[in-house]
Amino acid sequence: MKDLLAWAGKNQANKLEDVINDAKNPTFWESIDWSDILKKFAFALIIFIIGYYVLKVINLLIRKIMNRHNINKGLTHFLIKFFSFFYLFVLFTIIAGNLGFKITSLITLIGSLGLAIGLAMQGSLQDLASGILIVTLNNFRVGDYVYVGENDNLLKVYSINLFNSLFKNSSNHIVSFPNSYLTKNKITNLSTLDYVYCSYYFHVPVDVDVELIKTLCKEVLDKEELIIHDQDYLIKISEITDYSLKFLMSGQVKAKDLLACQGNLLEGMRLAFKDHGIKVPHQKFIISNEE
Repeated sequence: MKDLLAWAGKNQANKLEDVINDAKNPTFWESIDWSDILKKFAFALIIFIIGYYVLKVINLLIRKIMNRHNINKGLTHFLIKFFSFFYLFVLFTIIAGNLGFKITSLITLIGSLGLAIGLAMQGSLQDLASGILIVTLNNFRVGDYVYVGENDNLLKVYSINLFNSLFKNSSNHIVSFPNSYLTKNKITNLSTLDYVYCSYYFHVPVDVDVELIKTLCKEVLDKEELIIHDQDYLIKISEITDYSLKFLMSGQVKAKDLLACQGNLLEGMRLAFKDHGIKVPHQKFIISNEE
């Protein structure tokens, strides 16, 4: 077996040496029909330029048709990406055929490479399948406000791609999640309904005037411009501890205003507590040294 491999290696080396020797021979270069090669490359370049602009026009038409029928933007983006990948594959195959490559051999080679790459990138194929599920099931769309998994950071869906999806957080940073992660974890979509509750919890001393606290909560909610005032408020004691009363105040807002409204309610209640001399209670521990 070793002798066979050595012979094959020597044979390949001899062939390579013959090619190098031919290239050194001036008659080798004179025998090449440069005009024919240049024509093929020029024709291939023209095909690529025309094909590229045709792709842009088709993508624009797809986007207009999908928008006209109010189709999910995430699905539109996904279809355009998928179609572009397939279109470019066909375009480069045509160009390779015009340059003299055998298309059948090229397709066989690409198929073999695709199989090898697919086996090596099983996780990415899972992400691709998950991306198809996301745009098909329509659990969230571009522009929706969602919570991903157990994360309490509100995210805005920025784009849905073939293998991953992008989200924008409150710091205006783009966060990327693999599509397979999104299909395996809980997605809380706040944009499914017109309004969501903006809730704020706080503690007050046990002996505080409960009606006063409820009045202050209502005043803060009434002053908040982001609150939908024709919807009912929710103001109540949610928990009694050994050192405080835990209150819940809540009003309905649009999903996009949730974070801003939460900050405004926090600031409004802090100022209300300051004006009425109400202090936030803290749990106290008494340590005694008894013999």
